[in-house]
Amino acid sequence: MASETAAPDTEAAPVSIDNKAERYDLGLCLSGGGYRAMLFHAGALCRLNEAGLLQKLDMVSSVSGGSIAAGLLAVLWPRFVFAGGVATNFDIYLHRILEFSQVFLDAPSILKGLFNPFSSAAREVAACYERNLFDGSRPMLKGLPEKPWFVFCSSNLGTGSLFRLSRRYIADYRIGVAYQADLPVATAVAASSAFPPFLSPLRLDLTPFAWKNDKLDPGVGAPVPPSRAVLTDGGVYDNHGIEPALKRCRWLLVSDAGAPWQASKAGYWNWFSQLKRVLDTTDNQVRSLRRRDLVARFQAAKDADDRGLPKDATRPDYAATRGVFWSIASKPDATEPTFVQTAATAPADIGTSLHFLGSEETVDLVNWGYCAADQALRSWYQPAVAPGKGVPLKAGDVKPGRCARVSKVLMGFFRVSRRASCQSPPLRGRCPAGQRGV
Repeated sequence: MASETAAPDTEAAPVSIDNKAERYDLGLCLSGGGYRAMLFHAGALCRLNEAGLLQKLDMVSSVSGGSIAAGLLAVLWPRFVFAGGVATNFDIYLHRILEFSQVFLDAPSILKGLFNPFSSAAREVAACYERNLFDGSRPMLKGLPEKPWFVFCSSNLGTGSLFRLSRRYIADYRIGVAYQADLPVATAVAASSAFPPFLSPLRLDLTPFAWKNDKLDPGVGAPVPPSRAVLTDGGVYDNHGIEPALKRCRWLLVSDAGAPWQASKAGYWNWFSQLKRVLDTTDNQVRSLRRRDLVARFQAAKDADDRGLPKDATRPDYAATRGVFWSIASKPDATEPTFVQTAATAPADIGTSLHFLGSEETVDLVNWGYCAADQALRSWYQPAVAPGKGVPLKAGDVKPGRCARVSKVLMGFFRVSRRASCQSPPLRGRCPAGQRGV
């Protein structure tokens, strides 16, 4: 598979960033989860805009499906018209997200990458982002706004570290930093959403960039020479996208659209399905530990403020302790705006994929993202936010095209067939007597 390359910028001077992270007032983290996450976050962003918090954002950190939502937000940001702290034309963002949610991305990209020796699935995904998400344009990282600072997170299989791509730099804790290393935004989003194994890796040639031994982790040995980054989905390392923002922001908003852990009655006779379940269990434990630590930080900071303990914003461990967390797995409360589920499947149970999810499912995901953010902000954010205007979409607002309908049917059939094959018991006579059902 060919590598993604870009020419270095020899004239640009490094921005004023050193090894000591800058401090910001408000940051936002958008988790992974394919189109499910993209739509859930779009609804949450609608609520943040109504609350006047969107314009106040200093930093947006994202992974996977969250990076699709963040990438479009970054590209459209200069077009927003803010009045009274609210983007009055935010509907241009929501409409584009809804249009893109009908694009058949995953299976076609896999097939094109598989049968084209000069391409890869990840490069096909990046091309699709440019063609459909960015409306045929090729925005570059250097063209993104200075505020908020958008950071797209990927996972480097070569170093086992988080790989960050942004307007200011690309960086890896084991390699160092290349300041203002310009790349297409679509490449950054594709690297962040390169879901393994079918849509990854995205191979990025690092040699054109000027690397410095900054932002290294001193506890992991000597720096790794910058040659090539083999990148996969950012959720492999950090599915919440909190790593870059955790010690930089005094207030942190975290939108989690990751699929909740589900109990299973399957026998896992198939070695491959058993291995996948083991990997999923390990991944779930890591995510649970991150969430537990994050919420504990938020609660500890709130308790400190409630007791009137002195604040020292210059301390590196003080920033990013106050925050609000909402999840797709949260339970709706009884207050307004009410969430009314229209699809047969609950938003949290919708699968992780990159194809059309269904008209009712799309409406539910956007509206539930709005409501989940609303009830969390009203409960935990200070100062209090203004009441919401109501959910962004109503039943019937999403009208799929023919390609979207076909993709949903095809992938639904494939999913059912795969589930049936994974749960099938072994052939009769292969299992020792007395052990069937163990």
